[in-house]
Amino acid sequence: MTRCGPLPVGFDATSLEVEGRTGVGQYTARLLEALIERQDKWRFRLLHCGRLRGRIPEGAECPPASRLPNRTLWMQISLPLELSRLHLPLCHFTNFLAPLMTPCPYVVTIHDMSLFKFGSMHTRKSLWAVRSLLPTVARRAAAVISVSESARRDIVAVLGVHPQRVEVIHEAPGAAFRVLDEPGECLRVSAAYDLREPFILSVCTIQPRKNLRRLLAAFARLVKEGRREQMVFVGQLGWKYRALLREIEGMRLKDRVRILGYVPDGDMPAIYSLAKVLAFPSLYEGFGLPIVEAMACGTPVLTSDCSSMPEVAGDAALLVDPSSSESIAEGLERILADDGLRTRLREAGLARAAQFSWARAAAETARLYEKIVRPSLIIKTQEPRL
Repeated sequence: MTRCGPLPVGFDATSLEVEGRTGVGQYTARLLEALIERQDKWRFRLLHCGRLRGRIPEGAECPPASRLPNRTLWMQISLPLELSRLHLPLCHFTNFLAPLMTPCPYVVTIHDMSLFKFGSMHTRKSLWAVRSLLPTVARRAAAVISVSESARRDIVAVLGVHPQRVEVIHEAPGAAFRVLDEPGECLRVSAAYDLREPFILSVCTIQPRKNLRRLLAAFARLVKEGRREQMVFVGQLGWKYRALLREIEGMRLKDRVRILGYVPDGDMPAIYSLAKVLAFPSLYEGFGLPIVEAMACGTPVLTSDCSSMPEVAGDAALLVDPSSSESIAEGLERILADDGLRTRLREAGLARAAQFSWARAAAETARLYEKIVRPSLIIKTQEPRL
């Protein structure tokens, strides 16, 4: 018996078709890069419908985009035919969905259960395209990857997947997220975005689930009580973002609130470093990547006491009740007013962020691949005839 050479893995890159990568796009790109850096038995063929944007890790096979403009039709009709021709031993779908008729074993990463637990905070298109298919996709998968223990419990409870088939593999901050020793970089970014005043930072897609309305109400209370900081929102304008704009107008905070929109990864470490605190009081998260990104940059973090956020933050963040704007305001006031608390959170956050790494995530993912395809790695050979 002998082992095969490098084995191809179909790797879902559909989340890399978006110009400004959100959480799933960051997960896909960073995990792929870390897997390729391992230089072990796997090689990766990217599966995608549209044109890929941004930097693609070297070493990945990147075939031309599909001629089908509709991603759902491509995944459910065109992709199964393509996979049948390729005879891949394994596929990894990184963004919830997979073809219902996948002709090879597959792993699917399910990041959270917000479509089921907070369905009213999603578009009808998302509910139709994802929620209706996800139970079948999860049941047919050889394994499900969850990005936290909290999300794993939700996947098991909501989708009825056996707990032993759900593997927890945490996300991590990218290598660029670190304490900046070069003051020039912070000065450059501060000037580029006009961040000259002390500010509270929010990093997320602007949508209802992120609880920005209560965060804004908490900030308005701080302003009323005499705090001088600004509020800076970083993230793509998502579903129902105009409601936040109306809230800003209604609370007369237009001169105290900045919405920067999407910011390139290269500028984010400096923005985190410039902030006095990251405010991340989301209602629900599968992981909460900005928490560890901010910690890795030495920024104190305030986050929610529910879903995955206490698990990710550990004792290195100040936890608040996200259903209460008063609790959020009191937490922010504590951090802003207490130099000692900010120092403690900074030191604890740096230690906490160091516990997460993409190298570890890639190693755990590669072990899962091995477990799934191991029976097909062994091939029988005949004894040579004399």
